[in-house]
Amino acid sequence: MKRSFFILFLSLTMFSFSNAQSDTGDLIEDLLTTWDKHVAMNALLLNGIDSAYLVDKSASGGRNVGEQFAHIHNVRMMWLSQLAADKAKAIDAEVDAQESLKKEHLLKELVASDKLVRTVLKKSLENGKKLGDMSPTRFLGYLISHESHTRGQIILAMKQSDHALPPQVTYGIWEW
Repeated sequence: MKRSFFILFLSLTMFSFSNAQSDTGDLIEDLLTTWDKHVAMNALLLNGIDSAYLVDKSASGGRNVGEQFAHIHNVRMMWLSQLAADKAKAIDAEVDAQESLKKEHLLKELVASDKLVRTVLKKSLENGKKLGDMSPTRFLGYLISHESHTRGQIILAMKQSDHALPPQVTYGIWEW
């Protein structure tokens, strides 16, 4: 019985190793594609919100919808000003409260910071250098976690303000 279990265990282990992503290039591309899909979800959400609703807030207060999107950009820029200072200078370092009510400005700045984050991630993944105290994979996880939480705050504010998002947005953010 023990021998049969061992053979089964060994077979499964060999199968999983043979099917693992062994090519570093494939793994890097997969991580960058994950970032691309994540930012597409942010864009889907912002594009699905009427500009007039950027002032919506959740019942508990805090940032309004526009300020939440600005917060996503501003946190990215906080990191990028340290990790790619020369390139970050070309991007608005902080979207303020007034600018956060202008959907076109939010979209423009988010796209700019999306691209620079991707560039920084790609370089770090290729050369294996840390981003601050984090590996590039952990940094990617941090950004996605932070921004997904903020997306949830945005959706909650919209719902509590009786401005329901269209189904293509609420379901679309789960189409990975």
